[in-house]
Amino acid sequence: MNFTITQQDGKFIEPQFSELVRVAFASVQTESAELASVVAKERDFASALNTTPPTHSPMVRFAAHVGDQLVGWSCGWFERGDRFYMVNSGVLPSHRKLGIYAALLDAVIQHAKDSAANIVRSQHSVLNNAIIICKLRRGFQITGLSTSAQMGSLVELTLHLSAARGELFAARVTPLAATVTT
Repeated sequence: MNFTITQQDGKFIEPQFSELVRVAFASVQTESAELASVVAKERDFASALNTTPPTHSPMVRFAAHVGDQLVGWSCGWFERGDRFYMVNSGVLPSHRKLGIYAALLDAVIQHAKDSAANIVRSQHSVLNNAIIICKLRRGFQITGLSTSAQMGSLVELTLHLSAARGELFAARVTPLAATVTT
């Protein structure tokens, strides 16, 4: 199957993108009515205080198309100028296992390198084995665990973009891991 990966200058085309997100994340969209209520109350509280969330660098978007059809995406932003955070990605179920996510990942990594980033990081449901395995194969390392009311247990993955940074990470983490397991 032939597909193309392009960096998007603006927002994705709607309603095609919203439908893609809905279909790609259908298996993890189990947000409860209780959580939705909590989120709405938090928004109302922030609005009443006239506060806004912290700002990030502009969103960077990559799109995968087969012909004119949007079949996948990845987007994120820079944190502290030297870290690229992959906020979310997805591929239509009918287009999975064709190399599209891997190509999107390669485009994101190249963009981060070209922008002088030191790391690329992301968080994933611990149940998202396909993506976790893809990233581990590309050199990402597990750098943390956390929990989310919406997604449950999350694993943080980090790719160090320089060998020196990766070696420093390994030197600092490996002794800790050896101590914990003995």
